[in-house]
Amino acid sequence: MAMMRPRTNRDDYHTMSREQQVNLIRLRTGHNRLNAHMNRKFKLAPSPTCACGQEDQTAEHILQRCPLLDEERKEVWPSPTPLQTKLYGSRQELEKTTFITSAGLIV
Repeated sequence: MAMMRPRTNRDDYHTMSREQQVNLIRLRTGHNRLNAHMNRKFKLAPSPTCACGQEDQTAEHILQRCPLLDEERKEVWPSPTPLQTKLYGSRQELEKTTFITSAGLIV
């Protein structure tokens, strides 16, 4: 069966570690441990709002706008970078999303 054959070429996503792949998929799908999902889906967070208080804590908010992570984000992406590039770009861009875990958030 074609589905059972091993992958012969490896794209950037498939060359990453398993942990990096899991975190990236969680960010891409929104099925993660950020407040928005944990509150709406499981009622395990008291509120969907981010600690910054400005909007819901989603992957987009964390990767693009959260003022609490401005400095860390600017170290990783010195110039404005679209969310699409951060989540689906080259391996170099994909690996930069790990700043979230180094900032103390669990995805």
